[in-house]
Order: sequence, then structure tokens, then C-alpha cells
Amino acid sequence: MKNKTPYIVIAILFVLFNVTAFAIPTEKTSVFWIGYVFTVIAFAVVSFVWYLTIGKKQDLKSKLLGSSVAYISAVYLAVQFVAFLVFMFVSSAPSWCAVLVCVLILGISAICMITTNAGTEIITAAENKVAVKRQFIKDLQIEVEMLAESEADGEIKQKLTELAKKIRLSDPMSDPSLSELEDELVGKVSAIESSSDKMSTINEAETMLLKRNKKVKALKG
Repeated sequence: MKNKTPYIVIAILFVLFNVTAFAIPTEKTSVFWIGYVFTVIAFAVVSFVWYLTIGKKQDLKSKLLGSSVAYISAVYLAVQFVAFLVFMFVSSAPSWCAVLVCVLILGISAICMITTNAGTEIITAAENKVAVKRQFIKDLQIEVEMLAESEADGEIKQKLTELAKKIRLSDPMSDPSLSELEDELVGKVSAIESSSDKMSTINEAETMLLKRNKKVKALKG
């Protein structure tokens, strides 16, 4: 359930903004209304951005970037409110000036929020890929450990334990070019249990693992 506190704060600020706008006896010229409309838009933008970012389940890095987007939106609202106050008291300013300033504030803020959000999406996608690659090594390690636990032969059990350790210490990162080799490795590990020569099959799996790890290292340059 989303935290309602930010929306309560926005609602209170919106009420205070309207009290400020209409309680102070100033001339309500076109400049005033331009500033007022753009400030209302700023409140709407902040509400929407906070709805999308605050309370959303994310990893730490993505959450920090998401908080940055929310912060930028809050700064945008503050700057727009200051601009509104200026135009409210300087009612003689030309309308084009008010439009230009408010559009610039909106445009610059939008660019900052969009680029920061793009960074969030890129980082999230990259971390999801890393999680999948790490899961491959973790699943393979668990499978070998389960084989070791169920193995009655002490020598083979020790060999499987050593293989599981080597898998655990392997680089979790991968590359599409290694998919065929990694599939063969998974198949070889799966074949250990039913193999007539388990020791030989384990040695073959170790060789594949070593080959895979060396290729990973070579790809990293």
C-alpha cells in the first residue's frame, strides 16, 4: 500500500497556494492567470511523478534514482511557485514574458526528469540481466550440492563437493556467445546422477566449467 503522506502534503500545499493566490489583494491580470495555470500544472506533475516513484518496489540504485526524479519534480514546483509570486506582484509584466518563463521552467524540468528516469530504466534492465546470470550459477551449484548429499560413494561425494565449490567461485557474469557451452555444462551436470562412470562425468563437467570461466575472463579483456 502506498504511503499517503506525500499526497497529503501536496494537498496542503495546494490549498496554501490558492490561499496565497487569492487572499492577497493583487490585480488578477493575464500574467497572474498564466502563472497560476502553470503552477497548477506543476502540482499535477509532482502528484503524478510521486505516484509513479514513491513506494514503488525497486532495488537500492533504482530507488535512489527514482527519488532523484521525485526531488527534481519538487524543485520544479518550488521554482514555478516563485515565478508565480513574481508575476503576481509584477502584474505589469507582458504576457509573453510570463509564458516564456513558465514554459522554460516546465521544459527544463521535464528534460531533467525524463533523462533521470531513463537512467533508472537502464540500470534496472542491467541489474535484471545480472540477476538472471547469477541465478544460472546459483542453480547449478544447488544441483551439484544435492547430488553430493545423496551420493553414497565417499570419493564421488568429495568430488561433487569440490565441483560445487568451483561453481560457487565462478564468475556469475556471462555472454550470449557462451550460451551453448553453458547449456552443455547444465546437461553434463544433469547426466552425473545416471552416469555409469560418475567420476569421468564429473571430470568432464569440471573441464567444461573451467573452459567457460576462462572464456568469461577473456571476454572481459
